[in-house]
Amino acid sequence: MNSERWIERELAKLNAHLPMKRISLSEALKSKKPQVVGRNGSVHEFERDELELLASILPESEWDSLFLPILVSFDPKLGRGTAKITGEVEAKVVSQLLGKKCAGGELLVYLPEIASLRRKLPTVTQYFFMV
Repeated sequence: MNSERWIERELAKLNAHLPMKRISLSEALKSKKPQVVGRNGSVHEFERDELELLASILPESEWDSLFLPILVSFDPKLGRGTAKITGEVEAKVVSQLLGKKCAGGELLVYLPEIASLRRKLPTVTQYFFMV
């Protein structure tokens, strides 16, 4: 097996927890048991208090545009300790939570900010690894 194929397999293992389909904040708020199913078949539930925090930050008109979980992507090209949040509404809500300015549909976050974000939103954020 060549090294590129090996890396792809290892990344697939690392990302096996990612949902097959993400759900909107409004779908999650309406659900009695808000959750997504991972590619590996695992069930990932969202905590109601985290959903309500997101709902309090965003106007209701944007609840259909925020998809959960919010993915925190680690890409070696960004440098050590740096991650990216993509998506217009996702970047906007994370920037508000962290007190950062956000321009466009991308937000770079650094280890101390990632730790803060994960403390505030442990169930509605997930890590995603890229090459």
